[in-house]
Amino acid sequence: MGFIEQNLTNNEKIVHKGHLHWFAYASGLALIAVLWAVAMVIIAFNVPEFWVFAVVTLLALLIGYIYVWLVSKNTEYYITNKRLIVKKGIVQRNTSEIRLVKCEGVMVEQSILGRMFNYGTIKITTGEVVNTYQFIASPIRFRTKLNETLDQLDVSKTAEDQDDKY
Repeated sequence: MGFIEQNLTNNEKIVHKGHLHWFAYASGLALIAVLWAVAMVIIAFNVPEFWVFAVVTLLALLIGYIYVWLVSKNTEYYITNKRLIVKKGIVQRNTSEIRLVKCEGVMVEQSILGRMFNYGTIKITTGEVVNTYQFIASPIRFRTKLNETLDQLDVSKTAEDQDDKY
C-alpha cells in the first residue's frame, strides 16, 4: 500500500492518478544526448588523454538518468472524491492538498508541442489563489476527471441541501 492509499480519509477513494510527462525533462535529456555523443566521439577516435573525461561523462549521464527517472516516478497527482493531492520527492517527501469543495475553476494550457506530445499546464483556482501544475501528462483527461468529480460533489451537496429542507 502506497503513501497516498495509507493517508486517505474515511470514505475517500482515488478517482484518477496523473503523472509528469517525460517532456518535463526534455532539456536534461537533450544535454544527456549531447554529452553521450561527445563521449562516443572521444572513444571512437581513441584519444587517450580524454578517456577519463569520457568515462566520467558516461558515469555522470548514468547518475543523471537515474535521478530523472526517480523524480518522474516519485511525482504523482491524485484526484480523490474529496481532494487533489500532489506528492513529490525521492528522499524528502512534499505533499500538497486542495479540498475539492474549494475549487472554483480548472484551466488547461497547452503549447503546440504540448498538444503534439500530450502534456500541459493545469491551473486550479481556489478563491484568489491559482495553483499551477506544469508538464502534466494527458492534461485534458486530468481536467475531465477533475470536473466529473467536482460535478459529483455538486450533486451530493444539492441532495444534502434538499434533505436539510425536510
